[in-house]
Amino acid sequence: MGRFICPTLALVLALFMRPVPAPGPAATSPPDEIREDESWYVPQPKDFRPAYDRDIANGGKQTWEQYWGWVKSFYEGNLFTKGWNARARWLVEGVRLEDEQKRLRTRLNALGRDICAEWSKDYNVRKIGSGDLLTWGKMLEKARAGDRGDGAELRRAIDAVRADQGRKVGSGASSSR
Repeated sequence: MGRFICPTLALVLALFMRPVPAPGPAATSPPDEIREDESWYVPQPKDFRPAYDRDIANGGKQTWEQYWGWVKSFYEGNLFTKGWNARARWLVEGVRLEDEQKRLRTRLNALGRDICAEWSKDYNVRKIGSGDLLTWGKMLEKARAGDRGDGAELRRAIDAVRADQGRKVGSGASSSR
């Protein structure tokens, strides 16, 4: 094949190498009602187990422990990339009003849960891939750079990511307000 693998592709592959999965308890309760979040979301098995259990095709390819390991990697990051929460904190740090930061945090927490629930599935089953994460990450970074401190550019970018995420998984905004 002798084709040159571009550095970006090599970086993406390195960034998303599967971590050793951490076991998690089997939970069956639905996610808690979305509310104004006082802090950044910490992944809970009870929020992801229903998504894992609903996808029979994925269950045939991936154990819960593997899926849960990917969920943790999404939020915590790895040697090569920051996780969702570190990136989300960085995105909103330039927003001047605390109330607007809280609203953006709530929206980013919900968006992260929905993206993660699909991205954490087996490569051959998932509808959201690492390329989507890179594209959406660039959109959000560009919005942060263009935001005037009021959060308006970030809100527009979050809406665009949410719409694209909904199209990819075949549903509307499942957890957003």
